[in-house]
Amino acid sequence: MLHDALVLCLIWASYCCIGESKKRNVLLIIADDAGFETEVYNNSVVRTPHLCSLAQRSLVFHNAFTSVSSCSPSRSSILTGLPQHQNGMYGLHQGVHHFNSFDGVQSLPLLLSQANIHTGIIGKKHVGPGSVYPFDFAYTEENNSVLQVGRNITRIKLLVRKFFQTHKQEAAERRGKEEGNERANGKGGERPFFLYVAFHDTHRCGHSQPQYGAFCEKFGNGKTGMGRIPDWTPEYYTPEQVQVPPFVPDTFAARADLAAQYTTVSRLDQGIGLVLRELRDAGYENDTLVIYSSDNGIPFPNGRTNLYRSGTAEPMLVSSPEHRRRWGDSSQAYVSLL
Repeated sequence: MLHDALVLCLIWASYCCIGESKKRNVLLIIADDAGFETEVYNNSVVRTPHLCSLAQRSLVFHNAFTSVSSCSPSRSSILTGLPQHQNGMYGLHQGVHHFNSFDGVQSLPLLLSQANIHTGIIGKKHVGPGSVYPFDFAYTEENNSVLQVGRNITRIKLLVRKFFQTHKQEAAERRGKEEGNERANGKGGERPFFLYVAFHDTHRCGHSQPQYGAFCEKFGNGKTGMGRIPDWTPEYYTPEQVQVPPFVPDTFAARADLAAQYTTVSRLDQGIGLVLRELRDAGYENDTLVIYSSDNGIPFPNGRTNLYRSGTAEPMLVSSPEHRRRWGDSSQAYVSLL
């Protein structure tokens, strides 16, 4: 178990290295309030072919945990390596809560930018202040609708494509300035990138956009007033089909909520498939460490905001092109998103 944890740390260390001999990239995908309702974790009802495909190229962790079962504190810990009581994000960032990390905190995007690594974020940010969490490329709820950048998988796909286009354009400009230098050929002018794609699925939305359903499962489904997400083929489930987690009361209301949640899990899965296809089409699949996880437990009784395993345990897939012998393996090692 300790060996697997050390291997994970070494993978991170090797990818964060910016030596001239080896430049690698990182794609971090974080879902919102997502749990283990996927085929990867033996849920035989919900259909998640893209996560299954990623799992076949990944080491799948079964004992990964967030440092705190709440959105902004968890995300701040992921982006700083510090527990929320050390980085200052004691509670939620948005609205009346208005929590922020301390001004002197050196976050991951800040340190990576200082190390000449191109940083980008697409989707839900939910941390602040901006000076602590600066990204070179940013499309979040701070400058867009969170529904568009977090749930509209076509919009997310196009933004990922735009990030890669921007990245390559910058590299071309660098090569132009380095004309005559041996690095002017191939990808020599490119610096590594860190792209953080933060989906808003599978968060509840009945409190804020009730017209779209309890989980925004109706958003973009093409029906009257719902808009249409071109790349999304909605998957529907019935309350009778779902697998009720042992910590959730087995009632019809809970089953109906789980059925709605499953629809957004399928949208999340299709969105991940689009993101990974953009990575592949841009030519970075074999140069990029891909990590998939979530910020906290599912939004059900005993889930999110609780210290039980049901609130803190997270899915985690780590796909390293340099550790292919571990592809398709699973690990019982205890690891933290901190």
